[in-house]
Amino acid sequence: MEQKDYLQGSYAAPQQMPQAINVLSILSFIGSAFQMISAIVSYFIIPFSVQSVNEARTLEKTREMKPFSGFLKWSTESTLRQYEYRVPVLIVTIVTALICVWGIWQMRKLKKAGFTIYALGELAFPVFIAVVIDIWSSLFGFVVAVVFILLYYFQRKHLTD
Repeated sequence: MEQKDYLQGSYAAPQQMPQAINVLSILSFIGSAFQMISAIVSYFIIPFSVQSVNEARTLEKTREMKPFSGFLKWSTESTLRQYEYRVPVLIVTIVTALICVWGIWQMRKLKKAGFTIYALGELAFPVFIAVVIDIWSSLFGFVVAVVFILLYYFQRKHLTD
């Protein structure tokens, strides 16, 4: 008969977080914090940008700026839309960043649901900006979102249900 040591319980070491998920989550936490801070700063800065719209409109009519008139027109219209929707943009920015943080936290616990939560939060903001402001204003946000979602996607093998 085999002797059992009852004082040495069946301890299983907790599963360690893969290095890639650790690095991605730290970068994502930093990005989400930056997103929230920049949303608050933009909320207070955009009224000052609106004051320069008239200067930009007169500048776009000058002969020297004719090649850039399309860009200047887009820029002024985009600035006015950002001012018009500054409160919804602030709210959506903070909410989507918090959704991303929640998803990141779940992935740090190695839960697969965190990936879905993170992907939804990451894509919701550029989609909102594309609908409210315009597609060109959200293009960089889409690129960053897709890159990070793909990077997390390749790490899904380490996540459990």
